[in-house]
Amino acid sequence: MTVKYNKVKLMDIDFINISRYSFLKKIIYPSIEQEKKCFIVTANPEVVIATRDDPDFKVTVQSADYVLADGIGVVNASRLINDPIKERVTGVDLMYDLLKYASDNKKRVFFLGASEEVNIKVIDIVKRDYPGVVIAGRKNGYFNKYNDKIADSVAATKPDIIFVALGAKRQEGWIHHYMDKFEKGIFIGIGGSFDVLSGHVKRAPKIWIKMQLEWLYRLIKEPHRLRRDLKVFEFMLLHVPVIKTVMKWLGFSKTKPRSTRDGIR
Repeated sequence: MTVKYNKVKLMDIDFINISRYSFLKKIIYPSIEQEKKCFIVTANPEVVIATRDDPDFKVTVQSADYVLADGIGVVNASRLINDPIKERVTGVDLMYDLLKYASDNKKRVFFLGASEEVNIKVIDIVKRDYPGVVIAGRKNGYFNKYNDKIADSVAATKPDIIFVALGAKRQEGWIHHYMDKFEKGIFIGIGGSFDVLSGHVKRAPKIWIKMQLEWLYRLIKEPHRLRRDLKVFEFMLLHVPVIKTVMKWLGFSKTKPRSTRDGIR
């Protein structure tokens, strides 16, 4: 069955416009059963701004099979251009969805990234809460950005799902660079989701998430995020039609020529 969906273009990045439920039920779960390879990027405003500033990272994100709106700023920007994205789909929510599916269907999962302490804790929690998951393997994120031996060892486990928690840019770059080594697999960069799953970082209460204020909760808890969160407002301003035109005329929306191989620093 062919799944029909629209795409919304924001700063040259095509976001898939589909509900989280439909994305999983109609695209991802069938892809797992058919042993396909699939590269998923969950992009917030900071990630999209980074594609403007780093041409190689832009190529990496554009190579993904699916780019999802992980951030209310992306959803709001789509509304400003009168092409609204249905809903925000976060990497951490997809991680939980995929873990449940893997547990229910005895799928093989590899856990790549985070600190050794967090990675071990994640495995313990998965064994307890998702007993049907077949743990293909695990590896912390403390290794050189290009390490063929590690990539080969991950591929040798033949995982159905590969969670890559190396932080934005590095994780997408790793997937883009090494995906061809794998015969199958759903590849998804999940940033700090292992920290949430392990309990090392507390996610915002549901009421904050429902009110679309998760970003504010994180900022209150982690004031050092202010500079990063300002990217949201920059991103939003770039999608107000009048401001977008003026900034383009002034030359502020031009790509800065900074190259990093496969988007990995």
